[in-house]
Amino acid sequence: MPGVRIGGTPMHQCPSCAGNWLDTETFTQLCTNREERGSVANLIGASSADSKSAATLAAIHYLCCPRCKKTMNRTNFGHRSGVIIDVCKGHGAWFEAGELRRVLLFVESGGLEKARAEDMRRQIEESMQLQRALHDANAATTSMKFYHGERETNAGDDSLLRRMLEQLLL
Repeated sequence: MPGVRIGGTPMHQCPSCAGNWLDTETFTQLCTNREERGSVANLIGASSADSKSAATLAAIHYLCCPRCKKTMNRTNFGHRSGVIIDVCKGHGAWFEAGELRRVLLFVESGGLEKARAEDMRRQIEESMQLQRALHDANAATTSMKFYHGERETNAGDDSLLRRMLEQLLL
């Protein structure tokens, strides 16, 4: 695959399918540099490959990384862009014709920041739910009463728990 430079960004481009390979560092720089991102998106332009037929979309092919030859993972870029790209975590990403432009437009529209904010919100919500469940479980355990012999014992009493475990294990 020949190396090309689009704007100031080096990448490899397949002459037969117009797909692009960007190594991890180059792609990260492209996503974080607003000026270069806009330049590359404009230079790539809207390709006729953006409007793929339903038959092409239905055919899913797992590609191998051009560097390590291992099968790459297919992922929805940003978890919500709708652009499925092929990624080798150690080496880079493959963009079929039109996908790089769509990813760059997604980043430019703030989609990546929105996805990160939504992920953070969801993580905070899940953490709060876990904390509430743990608190409720602790409260329920502490308020439970057990009878050991003739003596009432609180379930939070470690000595009772230790004795019960010793009896089960011995």
